[in-house]
Amino acid sequence: MSILGALFIAACVYLVLFSLYNGIGPMPTSQSVKKALLSKLIDLKSPIIELGTGWGTLTVLLAKKFPGKQIIAYENSWIPYFFSKIRLLKYTQVTLLYKDFWEEDLSNSGTIICYLYPKAMERLKIKFEKELSPSTLVVTHTFAIPGWRPTETLQADDLYRTPIYHYRVN
Repeated sequence: MSILGALFIAACVYLVLFSLYNGIGPMPTSQSVKKALLSKLIDLKSPIIELGTGWGTLTVLLAKKFPGKQIIAYENSWIPYFFSKIRLLKYTQVTLLYKDFWEEDLSNSGTIICYLYPKAMERLKIKFEKELSPSTLVVTHTFAIPGWRPTETLQADDLYRTPIYHYRVN
């Protein structure tokens, strides 16, 4: 087996193991969801925090749409982090952190954007209620924050009519 083949297998095993650790693999946001999500986001408060940037596709679009805003993106899996780092090199307002956002204080967030699985949304609800101010905008898609009522719900123009939720802390 070649070195490249061995590296590829090691990377795949790592992604599987880290996906099990995180409860989900790095899943890119679809084009139709990104389009719908960005369509209503205007004049966001800084910093814009993306929890779990994955491959960086949404972070790049946020950086392009809000060039004057500070964006902080978290990723705790090194392979997606590496690809995101390369993609985000030219966006000086983006800080990409190789960290677990569960261990971070999010109280100074202006806007939080995330695409996480249902169990993570349950955990985030508790974290958000402890740390966020009522003025913080939280935007999620696909999975809602349990027990919270969105201030607005959009639907992407895709097969699943993917919901996009806008929240303020309850």
